[in-house]
Amino acid sequence: MAISFGHDRPWGGVSQHEYRRMAQNPAHQLAYRVHFAAIGWADRHGHAGFAPGRLAALLGKEGKPLSEQSTRNAVARAKELELVSPRSGAACLVLPPHLFQKGKGAPVPCRLHQDR
Repeated sequence: MAISFGHDRPWGGVSQHEYRRMAQNPAHQLAYRVHFAAIGWADRHGHAGFAPGRLAALLGKEGKPLSEQSTRNAVARAKELELVSPRSGAACLVLPPHLFQKGKGAPVPCRLHQDR
């Protein structure tokens, strides 16, 4: 799959490993940590699936996961800032194709968004 963001739209690669690390750093605001998690764990379709409670654990601090409400609020704020797609939730963070594309990875749809 060739990566293209359109004519005259430059792009560059990122380290998903580093975005996973940044997602877990409580020094960053939660909405941006949600965005970092979406990038860090995104598959080739821009979907980052998480087992129940996993995103809350990643966004927590000092070994304590966020509450379900705080996790929902963080995802909602990331949506408001257009850091993730409105289709996102704690189980699957979605990046729109104008923000993220990946040339390799499993073509298997996530368990929540079978329609992609």
